[in-house]
Amino acid sequence: MLLDARSLDEKAVLDCDVCIVGAGAAGIAIACELAGGPLSVLLLEAGGTSFHAAEQDPLQGSVAPSSPHAPAHLYRRHGLGGATAVWGGRCVPLDPIDFEARPYVPHSGWPVGWDEVAPFYRRAHDYLRSGACAYTVPEALGADAPETISGFRSDVIDTDRIERFSEPTDFGRAYLPRLRHASNVRILAHAHCLRVETAESGAVTALACAGEPQRRFAVRPRFTVIAAGGLEATRLLLASDGSRRGGLGNESGRLGRFYMCHIENTLGRLCLTPQARPAVVDFERTADGVYVRRKFCLNADAQRRHGLMNATFRLHFPFISNPAHRNGILSAVYLAKDCVLPEYRRKIATIERAQRDRMVQDWRFWAAHVGNVARDTVPVGRFGADWVRRRILPQRKLPHVVVRNRNGVYPLDFNMEQVPNPDSRVGLGADTDAFGVPRLHIDWRMTEQDVDSILRTFRVLRDAFARSGCARLDLDERSLEAQARDSTPIGGHHMGTARMAASLRDGVVDANGEVFGTPGLFVTGSAVFPTCGHANPTLTIVALAVRLADHLKMRARGEQAASIAARGQMAA
Repeated sequence: MLLDARSLDEKAVLDCDVCIVGAGAAGIAIACELAGGPLSVLLLEAGGTSFHAAEQDPLQGSVAPSSPHAPAHLYRRHGLGGATAVWGGRCVPLDPIDFEARPYVPHSGWPVGWDEVAPFYRRAHDYLRSGACAYTVPEALGADAPETISGFRSDVIDTDRIERFSEPTDFGRAYLPRLRHASNVRILAHAHCLRVETAESGAVTALACAGEPQRRFAVRPRFTVIAAGGLEATRLLLASDGSRRGGLGNESGRLGRFYMCHIENTLGRLCLTPQARPAVVDFERTADGVYVRRKFCLNADAQRRHGLMNATFRLHFPFISNPAHRNGILSAVYLAKDCVLPEYRRKIATIERAQRDRMVQDWRFWAAHVGNVARDTVPVGRFGADWVRRRILPQRKLPHVVVRNRNGVYPLDFNMEQVPNPDSRVGLGADTDAFGVPRLHIDWRMTEQDVDSILRTFRVLRDAFARSGCARLDLDERSLEAQARDSTPIGGHHMGTARMAASLRDGVVDANGEVFGTPGLFVTGSAVFPTCGHANPTLTIVALAVRLADHLKMRARGEQAASIAARGQMAA
């Protein structure tokens, strides 16, 4: 059943067994797992079934002047499906090492292990529509698939790893029909959860909500799941400050701290030797039609031996901004950059900053780009037709542009894990939104260990490629550190601000996502990640959501059994 909170009676009170705040990937996955069962479910979504700009205003916030973080609202979305309405579809699981307490990574270690989470990745794949849970070249593409770089062998670099891509699946469109027809599920659109109200015991008494600024209502749930996103979930906990400890779950003082994003940049030049050496650069498709792309990583032993953070690398095309690449396709994409996704526009701007001393954007710059397109009219035309055929028209879309370099030279695009840093944080600002809730203030930071890990990782890669005889990694040591410091946080990866821990001394929620000191209140999503690995978070978000749904079912059965036993004892 789909309802509109703006049509509720003033001061209405809604009862349910499970209230889920947020109808993005995590919230919808939990609702689907509970659909058709004995628990009554209320799914609250601040937006509607389609995008409306005015509904995004509560996501606005401020960013510390010294931080390169994107504007607070960017890459977030109010509306059924949440950010899955605009995501790129990349699916990657965390690695076993990401769950470990690593002595060289402060505050590392999850209270759950890889073996406990791995089974839920397989179930998450069904929701994401990303095919089999297979992440090596032989598993995904078959034993006869060509090597990523022909002849390359290394004892530190894994080159048989892949990333898979969802359609990309918009959870609102994909799962709204199923939830609307589930007899135990109500979806309440345009429903803003403003505050979690608690008793002196810490238990949740109600959720204070609003359909419009002047139309308030309340929800009284047995269990509450905050699935509002890596930033918005923390904002709600911070704003629910009945404890006067700085927010619910803040007994340890860690709420809002340890804010991590993946660090992104493009550094160095990998030169294949000889330049005609076969290498797989473009997207491939599995037998079931899923797009995948090769990547390579330092293996876990190398990470431990050198004390490095986890990272992934991809062969990238030349800097798109610089017309010296003489590639008409790249110039056409650059000239049309205002039509691409905001995150890619921001990446282009980052590259331009890094090249500012070597690239002047005068009339000659623009003429060179136009000249590239003119010289490559036929390839550009073929690319445009292929883009329409594989990106615009089908449901399963080509993820993005990848262009082979004619000279066998590829910059390395990387995503790297951040060190959990308590001084990188989000908090509440002085301004409020139309509902009276304080807006977020973001102070994302890199650490010296982050920069050091980037530099030493690239040097380990350089030495490994040199030993192989298959390629040469050129690094400009004079500018390498400055380039590393100019790396940016990936905009949509908001992690760590309500971290999971074994005890309230070290985190905000326990291994099941239950908030310390507030029984029956759960948080799910990337906010609970204690460390972030290099993997895009969506697959792990859905896996943890499915795991939480199983826990809620078991918890409800346990409480019911205890209630029946208690009544039997009283009767006796």
